[in-house]
Amino acid sequence: MPCAREAIVLALALVVGCREDDGGASDEDTERSDDGGTTGDAGDDTTSATDDSTGEPPMWNSLDERPCPDDSELTWENFGGPFVLTYCTGCHHSALPADVRQDAPYAINLETVELVRQHADRVWVRAADQNATMPPAGAPAMDERALLGEWLACGAPTNADLGILE
Repeated sequence: MPCAREAIVLALALVVGCREDDGGASDEDTERSDDGGTTGDAGDDTTSATDDSTGEPPMWNSLDERPCPDDSELTWENFGGPFVLTYCTGCHHSALPADVRQDAPYAINLETVELVRQHADRVWVRAADQNATMPPAGAPAMDERALLGEWLACGAPTNADLGILE
């Protein structure tokens, strides 16, 4: 029964991915806040998963600055869609009424790759790479956040975008 299964997944995502307080973050978050600290040059074009000088993951100031690795094979189907379903759409889905969105902005919905692309800068600032203000509960591991950053930096491609036949 697909409808019941989808309702259960949505309910589980609501329980895991949302809570009433998002830590005081505002709807105006379109750039990374200064309290997270940054390293690296704006022109840094590294595609390494770690900063060779410190062994730490690299930190970028914006999604535009974040490079897309040449060998990236992340797509909506093999990464983006499952990530968004697990961590985002419990609050950021257009089918959710305002009273169950846990104060998520009503205009920020992420259930399709087109919507994720539309809000890619905002998603990156809140949830990818070193940015970790979303989700407020049930957060992904840092390696998953790094993969999200990679996928977004590559333009949030689908299988079709990369010429992968399904």
